Amino acid sequence: MPHILLIDDSFPINTRNGKILESLAAHYGDQARISVVTWDRSDDYRQEKEGYFVYQKPSAYGNKIQKLKNLWGYRKFCFETIRQLEPDIVIASHWNNLLMVPKLNRKRQMLIYENLDVPTEGYLVRKITTALEHRELQRVDLTVHASRFFTKLYAPKHSQVVLENKPTFQPQPLRQYTPHTPVRVAFIGLLRYLDISKILVDAIRGDSRFQLYFHGDGHARENLEKYAGNEPNVFFTGRYAYDDVPTLYQQTDVVWAAYPNRDFNVKYAISNKFHESLAFGVPTVYADKTCLGDFVTEQNIGMVVDPYSLKSVKDLLESIITNPDELRKISENMAAFRQQQTTWAEDFLAVTDRIDQFLKTIQK
Repeated sequence: MPHILLIDDSFPINTRNGKILESLAAHYGDQARISVVTWDRSDDYRQEKEGYFVYQKPSAYGNKIQKLKNLWGYRKFCFETIRQLEPDIVIASHWNNLLMVPKLNRKRQMLIYENLDVPTEGYLVRKITTALEHRELQRVDLTVHASRFFTKLYAPKHSQVVLENKPTFQPQPLRQYTPHTPVRVAFIGLLRYLDISKILVDAIRGDSRFQLYFHGDGHARENLEKYAGNEPNVFFTGRYAYDDVPTLYQQTDVVWAAYPNRDFNVKYAISNKFHESLAFGVPTVYADKTCLGDFVTEQNIGMVVDPYSLKSVKDLLESIITNPDELRKISENMAAFRQQQTTWAEDFLAVTDRIDQFLKTIQK
């Protein structure tokens, strides 16, 4: 029975890795053993989970110094666990988890790099982390990119497939798009980018033509709630389950997915919101000066804004009010574009096909 092990340095593991595990389980059933090595940084691991090997050491999210101090212990834990388990397939999620993988037997073990986000930070730090990533790529058998735009950053000599974070729920019949009054603008996801979120709050503050919803949790939520104060048209609904995503989109007129375009990763990433919004035909706002922003503009399947400019955000909101027909046109274009898209399950076959090919070689 082949053994597949995934490394994610945060517990609970992220939604994308959860989907990967579910897809692997669906493909292999009882024919493979699937395990997870992870790091409980917030003391959330209360009940043992089958197949989980958890390093438990508090390390506050956003505190990079504290994480760095504890990184060596986590690396040692990963090395020992992987050497003990001797998995056939190791999936390292994010470039830094490549550094958590000991030397493998290339003839008997396959290393997959799950490229969730490319190295970012400032220029000098990014040069160093990119150099580390590219050094580790020499021992990677397959790189799985979370964005089609990541491929341009990697040499063709590396074996690569694209697995964008498409939703796994069943596509819903597209509604007749008619915005509510007031127009409902929503951010759906992890609340991380405080400065940009403040600008969005300021753009809608006191404007009764809009209601702004923040669906989700995250380390920026508390400060953002304080900043919004008692604003009557700004709402925080808290953490949601993945099964709630369809309902949240169906209640929304415009999705906000404008992330900080000064971040190197954001310039090349594809937001989950892109594929989720396509599933429901809900027009979505992205950051300008990004690959995704350029793409939705070319296809007329989204809107772009300078997320750091209050004027740019206000101008966009004003255009939404004064030109609702454009929103309907974008929604129609999204519906047509959706018909041409493959599903997560179809895309995931590129991953399992490569794993199956490798397993055949070691079973001979």
